[in-house]
Amino acid sequence: MRTLALIALACAVEASVHSVAAQVVANVEAGLSDVRYDGFLASAAASISPTIRWEQPQSRAFVSARGTYLRFESGRHSLDGSATGSWFARLGGRWRGQVGLSAGSSQYANIASFSHTEAEARFHLMGGNRGSWIGATVGRSSFGGGPRRAVVVATGMWLLHTDRTVFVSLDRSFVGDTVYSDLRSSGRWRKGDLVLEGIVGARIWSRGGGRGVFGEGSATLTLAPQAAFVVSAGRYPTDVVSGSIAGRYVTVALRFGTIALRRPATALPVDVHSNGSGSAAGDPRLEIERRAADDVRITLYATGATSVDVIGDFTDWQPVALNRSPGNRDVWTATFRIARGVHRINVRRDGGPWMAPAGTTRSTDDYDGEVGVFVLP
Repeated sequence: MRTLALIALACAVEASVHSVAAQVVANVEAGLSDVRYDGFLASAAASISPTIRWEQPQSRAFVSARGTYLRFESGRHSLDGSATGSWFARLGGRWRGQVGLSAGSSQYANIASFSHTEAEARFHLMGGNRGSWIGATVGRSSFGGGPRRAVVVATGMWLLHTDRTVFVSLDRSFVGDTVYSDLRSSGRWRKGDLVLEGIVGARIWSRGGGRGVFGEGSATLTLAPQAAFVVSAGRYPTDVVSGSIAGRYVTVALRFGTIALRRPATALPVDVHSNGSGSAAGDPRLEIERRAADDVRITLYATGATSVDVIGDFTDWQPVALNRSPGNRDVWTATFRIARGVHRINVRRDGGPWMAPAGTTRSTDDYDGEVGVFVLP
């Protein structure tokens, strides 16, 4: 069904902060849905939703596209497709700029069709584990091939807390004579192979756009490196910009993919004693060892350390203490579930500052600090 837009933006901002190597990933979801558009009877439907995403974080850019096809028990169908791209740029200090383009079209059960194109500009104020932004979107929207109408969406702000990925937004939309505001809050929580995502919101200050509360949620359970079980449900409001008709849904699906279509350009250095990035001889040195499935053993060599912690995208950016090896007091280890692809990591010893470990490629992040990058092929 509909993409949880706030979560997608939060992930995009986080990716612009922590990623440094390009890659393309794709997946497809196939499942069964129970759908009820407002004003229509409930109907069962078979669904298929392909997604593809390209990221080039060195230039802080990404492009993604998604389509959803529903085949109802009546034989009618619903088809929705959209594509979006964004580019982030440093503006000085903690300020970042973002420009984006998006377009999409949809058709609902051979009854109504919509299309839209939008251009977007945002200014982000980044900080520690939170941020805020303000921006505007200007575009065109059409209904059933009729005259196009100007669209302006003035957007409020979000707050991002990276340990649980909490996101808040307030926006006001103007589409012809229709005006409305939406207040939304979303979250993402990951524990092992389970990822929970959700959004709750309310439409307020509306003229012609309806009112009320809405919410969507999903649970994704990883079954294998390239397969997951997904359950999602919720109610979403009418979106005059994209043409979404308000409704409720429940979907059960299998997701296949998240496949790296192109090998990332950054590779783990072969000589882990020196990665060519100016690491001091006493810095913790990283080694990785792939085991069964997605189990990866991380080993850090830290001479004389009394404690060693790691933090990275595979820990949801939460510090995790490593265990000292019984046979060597300078060796610290732990095993994590880490999928193939590009990953970011920082380490600290004895509660000191976070740093990129030797044995990784160093990159400057958007907080003007350093993060280590490694690749699991």
